[in-house]
Amino acid sequence: MTFYSAGIHLIKLLRRPYLLAATLVGLVSVSLAIFVLDMNHEDTLARYQRGQALRVGYAIEEPFAMVEADGRVTGEAPEVLRHALRSLGRENVVWLQADLASLIHELESGRIDIIAAGMFVTPARAQRVLFTRPTATIQPGLLVRYGNPLHLRSLSHIAAQPTVKLAVIDGSVEQQLAHKAALSEAKIQAFPDAAAAAGAVRTGLADVFMLSFVSLHFLVTRAEAGIFELVVPDTTRDGNFAGLPAFAMRLEDKRLRDAIDNALADFLGSPAHLELMRRFGLLDDNIAVAPGISG
Repeated sequence: MTFYSAGIHLIKLLRRPYLLAATLVGLVSVSLAIFVLDMNHEDTLARYQRGQALRVGYAIEEPFAMVEADGRVTGEAPEVLRHALRSLGRENVVWLQADLASLIHELESGRIDIIAAGMFVTPARAQRVLFTRPTATIQPGLLVRYGNPLHLRSLSHIAAQPTVKLAVIDGSVEQQLAHKAALSEAKIQAFPDAAAAAGAVRTGLADVFMLSFVSLHFLVTRAEAGIFELVVPDTTRDGNFAGLPAFAMRLEDKRLRDAIDNALADFLGSPAHLELMRRFGLLDDNIAVAPGISG
């Protein structure tokens, strides 16, 4: 189109306002569509660096994730994540609470961007999410009524007593361990969180609650005296299992995972990290200075 013909075309449009309006609307629509397509092609890290908040999902399990009286989300996982994000230059986060069993689904569906809940790394979960390096190494524990009247010391003991009921958190590694120990479904009672499972032991609905030793110790120290007793499982019967909690991201968010993992490499095991973990009842032996991830 020559300059002259373009000018004639513009004059015709000006004489017909409805044509001019339609042309402008079309141009705006095309520009908006291109902008939206560009936005959709950005990964989570790019959107975060551009100023969009990261949506972080967590499930209540003290001391890994909990909410203070003023509504602030805290715990081992949130505080370590905050440090990692600050090292990336910003800390723009929206915290979203969910049950442990639904967190991976929430991540896959796009409703959250990161899981910060002390979630243990397992092969099955690693098929669905990307994990960072572990932030700790955690042993399991058993919560029983005070005095341990049924003398429960291991999953083997629990399996051998037909009437004993085991409480677990739905979707937890401990639930998987119970299945591997050949406990029947009738013996396993799944609850949405630690408070509900501990309440079941207290009222007699369940006889024992299996969770991480750190979480159960945190719970016992805050309960009334003479209610609960914490038992270290007999590893000669059940084997020595150590859970490795880590942050989880969608499979396509490798850049975000790698950025957070690199930040963790400089922080985990440092004096500042050890001091932070002691606030939540974790000992130096619980700190996992693990090699970086791959893939």
